[in-house]
Amino acid sequence: MTRYLCWPVDEARLLAGFTGWLHPARRNDLPVMMVVGARDCWLRELAGADPVPLVAAYERLSEQTIYLRFMRPRQKPSAEQVSFFIDYPRDTQIGLLLTDNDGAPLALAQSIRRRRHPDRAEFSCVVADDFQHQGAGRRILLALALLAYGEGIREWTAEVLSQNRPMLSLLKGLGLPLTLVTGREMVFVRLDLSVLGKLDLHRA
Repeated sequence: MTRYLCWPVDEARLLAGFTGWLHPARRNDLPVMMVVGARDCWLRELAGADPVPLVAAYERLSEQTIYLRFMRPRQKPSAEQVSFFIDYPRDTQIGLLLTDNDGAPLALAQSIRRRRHPDRAEFSCVVADDFQHQGAGRRILLALALLAYGEGIREWTAEVLSQNRPMLSLLKGLGLPLTLVTGREMVFVRLDLSVLGKLDLHRA
């Protein structure tokens, strides 16, 4: 049975998520150094990243994490797939990569503009298994949301497996207006980014 669940903006929670780190308003602000989970990290754009550590990080993901994120079993990525992943068109896509000081990937998020609705984009996020529950997902999604908003995106959408409770919990905790359309196996997610234009980040 389909259910519609909605949460309004939670400005206090949203501002709390922006507290204590430098927010990139545009791509030229990257890379940015920040502390996440008591570790020094670097937030940079995914475009042009070294493919070797990215593939190694993918291979270290658990089968469950891969299934929840990609909705399929593990598959060895081809060189063409890796190249397509990191050499994307910048007018329609933004990718962010969070790494440690040694360049090891810790989290990755993407926003891909929809062709027919240029103010909407599909988003995704994955966090390394050994770095989950440290706040990395929230941090990288909020940073990506700011960049996407700055480039004209006003709505994010995604399809999430209903069993992916960590992601659904993360999205509820961002503080952005959230709509969930739940089905038996999939949840359609909508996040309203327009509230970012009314947010006073100087208070964060």
